[in-house]
Amino acid sequence: MRTLAHPRTLARRPVRALLAQWPRAVAGEVEGIHQARVASRRLRELVPAVARAADAREARALRRGFRAVTRLLGRSRELDVALETLQAIEARAPDRAVAVAAVRAHVARERAEAGQEVRAHRAGAGVDDLAAGALALAGRSESPAAIRACARRVAARLGRRATELEHAVVGAGFIFAPGPLHGVRIALKKFRYALEVAERLGRFRLAGSMRRLKHLQDLLGDLHDLQVLGGMARDVMVQARASRRAGLESLVGGIDDEIRALHSQFLAERESIVALLARSTGVRRALVSLPPPNQPAPRWSPVRARALSPTLEDR
Repeated sequence: MRTLAHPRTLARRPVRALLAQWPRAVAGEVEGIHQARVASRRLRELVPAVARAADAREARALRRGFRAVTRLLGRSRELDVALETLQAIEARAPDRAVAVAAVRAHVARERAEAGQEVRAHRAGAGVDDLAAGALALAGRSESPAAIRACARRVAARLGRRATELEHAVVGAGFIFAPGPLHGVRIALKKFRYALEVAERLGRFRLAGSMRRLKHLQDLLGDLHDLQVLGGMARDVMVQARASRRAGLESLVGGIDDEIRALHSQFLAERESIVALLARSTGVRRALVSLPPPNQPAPRWSPVRARALSPTLEDR
């Protein structure tokens, strides 16, 4: 019979990931920076979900610490992606190599400065202490009542994230606007991490939903990355000699065309978010119905079991 997982198990995977990737991030490795940021975001979503009322102040401090890690690595990650995107553009359009080289030099200088900032904050980040704090916090919900309370918090938090995502999508509308679209991207990311916490606590299998979320997140992420790169390319164009501006204008125009294409793709796929929000509603209902580990499960009627079973697994 399905039961809730113990809250202490939820923190182990992201904590291990953060501790494993942090030295690589400090060393400037592209994948280390990316995975350390992902782990810090997962822990930011997890901490308030597993924190008891008595741990509220400690949880807020931990969230601030993990947010600082995310932000510290953010600029380096952004610039790493810009360099990767430039490489892809050059491979597709060799005739833009000169313009790409000019922008790449600008991005590389920015990336070196960002790397220095990360190294300078190595001791101050306190990643080991943050990781230990998250594990300790997650391990304090020992009693059945505390574990049920954790499930209620996770369900409520998932509900808030779903509402935020719905409002962000509606607010973005159908006209391209960088700010509202960025809001959808952030809301989608937070919703995904909240759903991950619920999936692990309830021992659900939501592979299909997670794939759809990852796809949408990647789509909006690519759009945002192109916006960032386009802004840097425009900065280079403004400062370039007249003889080089034509090539840079062509590069910027190509980036803008890709942004418009990705926005059109998002509009064509945005309705899939409705299904994801509906799935999260079923997950929340099932989550608060599950017994704690090592506790007998309540007797469910066949009708109730059939109603809940689609929310527990998808492909």
